[in-house]
Amino acid sequence: MKKILVKVASIFTLGMLMFTSCNDDKKLTVSSILYDTKNEWFVEAMQGMKDAAKDLNITVNEFDCDYDESIEKNFINEQIKNKPSAIVVCPLTTKGTGEVLSEATKLGIPVVTWNTVVEPLPTAQIVVDSTKLGSATGEYLCEYVKAHNITKLKAALIIDRSFSIGIARCDGFRKSIQPLINEGILEVVNETQGQMYEEIKVILKKILAEQPDINFIWCWHQMSTMATVDVLKELGRTDILVTGTDMSLALAEYLISDKVNLIAITTQQPYKMGYDAVTTAARAVNEFPAQKTIEIPVLTYTKENEAALKEYIDIHAKYVKK
Repeated sequence: MKKILVKVASIFTLGMLMFTSCNDDKKLTVSSILYDTKNEWFVEAMQGMKDAAKDLNITVNEFDCDYDESIEKNFINEQIKNKPSAIVVCPLTTKGTGEVLSEATKLGIPVVTWNTVVEPLPTAQIVVDSTKLGSATGEYLCEYVKAHNITKLKAALIIDRSFSIGIARCDGFRKSIQPLINEGILEVVNETQGQMYEEIKVILKKILAEQPDINFIWCWHQMSTMATVDVLKELGRTDILVTGTDMSLALAEYLISDKVNLIAITTQQPYKMGYDAVTTAARAVNEFPAQKTIEIPVLTYTKENEAALKEYIDIHAKYVKK
């Protein structure tokens, strides 16, 4: 009965938002600022935004700052001058982006951030607990080691020290593998920062040439995981276990295949993040009570659960440009 009431309430809220936006003299317009519109992960989030806009009969205008803080700042300032109904942002930085966005909030323009948090807090934020995202891979590794009677792992970690979400993921992973370290099963023999695909491939080849006995690699984000499995495929190193964060169609296919030994990916739900960001922005415009923080649950995909991987592939094939 409770589930039915929750569903009815959600339908009622969506219906009220649609009624309001359809009956306003001016159609609601949401400005969406991202730093990547080509990567599969962002394409999925953008589809969530588009579907929310369609469901609510509102307009969403997208702007891509291409990882450039100055362009992001200019876009935000330009949109503040244009006075959209609301602004939705996937921020590049916590404080820099937050300070610019605070000007919109002062002028009464609702601001909703997603993926990365900002300071000061916006009207609302859509987040994934990055510490959980990192720790979930470590927790799965602990289970995997016990299930497969593994007695020794020499680990290389591809980490991040630049982004708050990356730092939190790394901290979460390190904490979750501590029991394996304490038992003498896992030894971290290399930690290297890496962000971009080609950079990580070069770094990893060098690491494996110098330390060929590494038999486990953890990766902090999608590009580092993708670069890692591509290198291991080139080298024919099926003996190295890999876990990482951020799912993609290619990684789902790697999980199913035997070309590399990718065993698990923990991931966010970008479609839901995009959808909820736009609906939350519309709710804020219409002065509906909005949660300040909305947390999206973390998901884990594993090599053992082939059915879930095939379902993921079927759903996400449309997000990859051929």
